[in-house]
Amino acid sequence: MLGTLVQRITFGPNEHETGLVNTLGYGGYIEHHLNHAAIPDYGMGTILAPFTTLSMTPSQLYELPPNQVATELIDATLQRAYYSKRQLFERMVEFWSDHFNIDINFAHCRWLKTVDDREVIRPHALGRFGDLLRASAHSPAMLYYLDNALSVGTAPIENYSRELFELHTLGTEVGYSQRDVYEAARCLTGWTVYPTSAGPSLSGRFLYRHEWHDPGEKRVFGHIFPAGGGQEEGETLLTMLAEHPATATRIARKLCRRFLGEGVSERIVESVASVYRSTGGDIKAMMRRVLLPQHMAQATPRYKRPMHAYISALRAARGNLLSTGVLRSQLNLAGHLPFNWGPPDGYPDANETWSGLILPRWNFAAQLAAGELPGLHLDVAGFFAGLATAEEMTARIVTLIFGGRMAPKDRDVIREYLGDDPVPLSRQREALGLALSSPGFQWY
Repeated sequence: MLGTLVQRITFGPNEHETGLVNTLGYGGYIEHHLNHAAIPDYGMGTILAPFTTLSMTPSQLYELPPNQVATELIDATLQRAYYSKRQLFERMVEFWSDHFNIDINFAHCRWLKTVDDREVIRPHALGRFGDLLRASAHSPAMLYYLDNALSVGTAPIENYSRELFELHTLGTEVGYSQRDVYEAARCLTGWTVYPTSAGPSLSGRFLYRHEWHDPGEKRVFGHIFPAGGGQEEGETLLTMLAEHPATATRIARKLCRRFLGEGVSERIVESVASVYRSTGGDIKAMMRRVLLPQHMAQATPRYKRPMHAYISALRAARGNLLSTGVLRSQLNLAGHLPFNWGPPDGYPDANETWSGLILPRWNFAAQLAAGELPGLHLDVAGFFAGLATAEEMTARIVTLIFGGRMAPKDRDVIREYLGDDPVPLSRQREALGLALSSPGFQWY
């Protein structure tokens, strides 16, 4: 059970996380990661120091080539996933980045997604859902991405209000009407962004333009917004959506799917949704409920998405992420480069979506073990240091790569491949690559 927990809430077990869970126990390990701000993560400051755009204002970002800004955010995300000791926090950042997806290639988002990551997703990833929802609704990147920055009272644009209902809160199972979507769009008219000409302190920041707002009476879900409500209409709408029972159920189901697997019982989903309703959407409280031992005991296998697969391979094999250019290219080939999903629904979280893309995984594992991926360093000799026999090397692979839970038939394949003693380094490399590309390693 401890091994399963580590697999589910990190980007892959390593010796640090395995030692931590064995020391703290099941509940202590969860609390350790939920209290993410107290986890020493000093090394990340040095690792992230070269990415100077991460702390820049929108005005400063606009002065730079958009590819530089986008690349630094992607690279920082990969470095954090691999090196950060705040593993559950980084998994939650990934989860909410999918939930409130913004394509970093879209118009102003090439600059402003960096601000969204810093000021929307990360501050609220383990906070309260309502606060996260409101922060996203005020995010200039989101306002541009879903066209609300151009929505005016004389011609409301429904893109954001539709996704606000369908993706961000209620889901499609609730009986709202097209009229509700349109009326919500009217509530949000005038929610826009200061232009680049507004000066250093305002450029690229949220702006409410009263003259763009539809001043008339509106009705959403039977709730009447009296005429002349201004910006407060949008704020009230967001509160209504955050407090709606369907939002609690939708967020609970998505969290259960991500951390427990597909086909989670409705009883578990409702248990997590009840925590949402009783705590006002406290994400930490929901995660405590999701990760209960009796729930984890019912978890179903999850197929690693490419980023998870590649990062977990490096972590398990004691690798080093010295630079990210090649990893970026590999993830692009596999269809899972962070922030590069075009539709607003975020990268899919279904086993069947990713299970057919096996060739990029095989190639990655083989090239990683062979030392053919610049910037991704695997010390194969160090991994097997102190071992003299193929049997001992097989045992180390089982322990470090699979946490002691490698399928017997897969273990036999690795043992047979290593051959007779002494095992040459070339054969050690190939065996490690074979283990990292094996079917068993693609699941968690």
